[in-house]
Amino acid sequence: MQDLAARSALLDYFVRGGPWMWVLLACSIVALAVMIFKIVSLWLAGRGAEALVEEVEAMLEAGRREEAAERCSRSSTAVSAVLHSAVAASGDALETPQEAAEAAGAAQVAALESGLPVLATIANVAPLIGFLGTVSGMIRAFTAIAEAGLGEPGVVAAGIGEALITTASGLIVAIPCFIAYGALVARVNGLALLMELAGTRVANLVSRTGADEA
Repeated sequence: MQDLAARSALLDYFVRGGPWMWVLLACSIVALAVMIFKIVSLWLAGRGAEALVEEVEAMLEAGRREEAAERCSRSSTAVSAVLHSAVAASGDALETPQEAAEAAGAAQVAALESGLPVLATIANVAPLIGFLGTVSGMIRAFTAIAEAGLGEPGVVAAGIGEALITTASGLIVAIPCFIAYGALVARVNGLALLMELAGTRVANLVSRTGADEA
């Protein structure tokens, strides 16, 4: 019974917020989808990355370069593409292992950052949509005053209620987006640093072992 009353109150709250609440609802759905997708994809991109780097380094030190390249190709982590590029470029005179690692790292960072601009945009736009609803509600309130005078407080209150509800709703959508964006950017930066350090170490190791073999 209490759940039914809570749902009814929430629906009433949504309806009283006016047409801009539909825009905020669409923003919240898109933001939630992006959050879930990025949380899962970034978790998969970093899962087992450090263990992979240690394994590839051990293979290269043992002279098992082809096995190291194959091990990287089987991994779905972001760092695996960087390591594979460094190992595969060992015999390429046009591109050094370090250059190959840097190019692959830049591509991986761009892929990891995909979707984050959408989240940042929603975080910035949602409060503005709320403020737009505020203006719309105040216009409605003052129009009601002009038409009915101050003797109809219920009509005026509806416009003021719309203004306050949309403002609060815009902030409710924006605040989690800001928090999620900051956390996801920190995760991307951590993976980018790992790829940079691992790529440099493996590239140097490939260059050294290649010189030793020569």
